[in-house]
Amino acid sequence: MPADRLAGAPPGRLGDRDGVRVTVRDNGTGFDPGRLDEAAREGRLGVAQSMRGRISDLGGDTTVHSRPGDGTEIEFWLPRR
Repeated sequence: MPADRLAGAPPGRLGDRDGVRVTVRDNGTGFDPGRLDEAAREGRLGVAQSMRGRISDLGGDTTVHSRPGDGTEIEFWLPRR
């Protein structure tokens, strides 16, 4: 049985056939998503290098969903090796 089924998650939620997907969600204050691009343009590369950069180096994707007052969701996808 696949690990995502053992964990009680719906099929494909924790794992994809050709990769692994992890979603991290919080109920904090959130932020304007444009702030990440603005920070990168200004040379503040925390999210760009620490999360997106590392995942990209491994051939994956990082998606950030956030808005003020609505928390943040970050999704990472990595291909299986």
